[in-house]
Amino acid sequence: MMRTLSLAAGLLLTALAAAAQAPGADPAPAGEPPVTLLADDVTYDRETGRLIATGSVEALYQGRILRASRIVYDDKAGTIRAEGPIVLVDPATGVMLADSAALTPDLAEGLIEGARLLIAGQLQIAAAEARRRQGRFVSMDRVIASSCTICPGDPTPTWAIRARRVVEDEREMRIYFEHARLEVLGVPVAWLPRMSIPDPRAKRASGFLSPLFVNSQIYGAGVKTPYYKVLGPSADMTVTPFITNQGGYLLEGEYRRKVLRGGISFNGVYAFEDGLSSALGGDHSRWFLNTKGDYALGRGFIAEFDVSAVSDDVFLKQFDYSDADLLTSTAQIRRTRAKDNLRLEAIAFQSLLPEEDSSTVPAIVPDFSYTRILEDPVLGGRLSWEAAALGVTRDTGDNMLRGTALGDWRRDWTLLHGVRFAAAGSMAVDAYRLWQDPNFEDATPTRFTPLVQAELRWPLVKRGGRADQVLEPVVQVIWSDSYGDQDLPNEDSELPEFSYANLFSTNRFPGRDRLENGLRANLGLEYARYDPAGWNLGVTFGRVLRADGLNQFPEGTGLDGRWSDYVGALNLDFDWGLTLTERMLVSDELDFTRNEFQMRYEGPKGALAASYVHLAEDNTNYYLGNQGETSELGLNARYRVHPSVEIRGNWRYDATRGQNLRAGGGIVYGNECLELDLSVSRRYTSSANLPAATTIGFGLRLAGLGASGGERDWPARACVANGLR
Repeated sequence: MMRTLSLAAGLLLTALAAAAQAPGADPAPAGEPPVTLLADDVTYDRETGRLIATGSVEALYQGRILRASRIVYDDKAGTIRAEGPIVLVDPATGVMLADSAALTPDLAEGLIEGARLLIAGQLQIAAAEARRRQGRFVSMDRVIASSCTICPGDPTPTWAIRARRVVEDEREMRIYFEHARLEVLGVPVAWLPRMSIPDPRAKRASGFLSPLFVNSQIYGAGVKTPYYKVLGPSADMTVTPFITNQGGYLLEGEYRRKVLRGGISFNGVYAFEDGLSSALGGDHSRWFLNTKGDYALGRGFIAEFDVSAVSDDVFLKQFDYSDADLLTSTAQIRRTRAKDNLRLEAIAFQSLLPEEDSSTVPAIVPDFSYTRILEDPVLGGRLSWEAAALGVTRDTGDNMLRGTALGDWRRDWTLLHGVRFAAAGSMAVDAYRLWQDPNFEDATPTRFTPLVQAELRWPLVKRGGRADQVLEPVVQVIWSDSYGDQDLPNEDSELPEFSYANLFSTNRFPGRDRLENGLRANLGLEYARYDPAGWNLGVTFGRVLRADGLNQFPEGTGLDGRWSDYVGALNLDFDWGLTLTERMLVSDELDFTRNEFQMRYEGPKGALAASYVHLAEDNTNYYLGNQGETSELGLNARYRVHPSVEIRGNWRYDATRGQNLRAGGGIVYGNECLELDLSVSRRYTSSANLPAATTIGFGLRLAGLGASGGERDWPARACVANGLR
């Protein structure tokens, strides 16, 4: 049985303490003994000055722990000889297993034979001989390193690095290899005279990251080799050369920096040569840049920006960076407090549609709003006011500046039997300044819009039994009208939509250039069921009734006429991972003018997301012109077919035209020490300078070499009596 020794241990403690506190050694922590010894048996020879501890022996010094079956301390030589199997635990260098060791009393230096080092529970290094120096370095000779499980029946790891010499630097947190070669399944595949990798315990360390191999029918075969550079405790950058076999030389880069009150990042790509034919590429510089950041200005104000620009319309699509048709850049200052909210924003757009004239694309300067909420001292309830401004400018075409002042009041009451009643009213003033608009003379039109509203809700709650249920009918009666100038431009209300989300809104135009007017009633029913068996159901259904049609909305929106179309939504979710969502717009003839279905499943072995979108043909919108029928299917799935193998796929299909839009798939193999990722994707759409193309990508990640095994949780290889399982 292990016991703490008294006399013999005290002699050893005294000797070790004296040796450990020799000149140049780190002082022991104040108030703590410098050395602690635990053993089953101790003998001490006063003539030779040798103390021998046997059994389950532990020596502890400043966080370092030495475990051995036998420890011999030579007072005259000032050395500790440990016989194994031994375990040396050092917070700085990891866990080392060995056959035997000769160490200094502070356990910081010495020679270790048959050493096996485990760093951060990830990277294993085995050496014929290791030497600890200065409490900082571990140098090892004739080394094999790997993060893979090694089984007795199959001692060949999936991958390994063999080197003549390896040095671990605890202070710099790097591992240096000399005359190293990389082996995969025991077969040498690469040789390097010198190389270094970050220590697996380092959260951030400079070095090369895992390469990515790609192949496209547009730019050919290519390789990306990222290099990550730490620029300090709050800044870093990644530089990625991208070289293709068709003569493409691109450089990708990302820079990130955090400051006390915020941060900033830059990322982009520059093509020194795109390697494409003249029909696809160009003789001009090709590039993409995005920068974003935020900064706390003080007193609750926050500045944010996200700015993007690209050299031409198809650069991002050609090199598989993005399928976007529009780049949006924003810069804003905002502040949100309990009683007020302020936002000042500027927005710019870059169209990536070749047929669109960039000079007609607007810029929004400014987009400003300030809202303040007050308590009404006269009528009770909530009183708020808002000031807003919107400016729209173009290089070619119309320009507009709009200012808005809005006052709003609302009060809620609870009546008998739980009926909820609310009354509300508002007054808005919109003033415009128009210029360079061929449809409007330079003018300053003004519009006044009063609004009154009454609302009844009756939440009916049933608790207990098989489930908790809530049924709530809602009736809103609203009147509003606009006075003054009615001949106004339309910049922000060209695409009104009717959905369950705005069934109980007072204005279903997305902006303020057009306002919903007249006497109308929003009629709806909401239902929710919360089942203890682990599933929930939510339903919303309703429509709008008008005193007269007014012809405010295009017919295709479902809002035109005395009675609107029926709008509804259904949401069903289960606690085992399945969610079903249905949103619809149905005419009086029970035709679906809009239908959106989504299914999402997240399970222990995989995930599935399916969607279907149907939009009926609409040629009633004056601003957008004829919008053809849209019917599109989408699938995105992944499944773990084996603990170490995952397959995935995605597909988009245009059911109206009967053609594929995009499809892709991939397979990933992973274990505790590596991840292999092979993917294939095809874009079926094409244009004059962007043909349909297939892209193949291959990535390799080696755990312990500056990268984890990946985002997925991969299992380790399992050893059995005769090898692997």
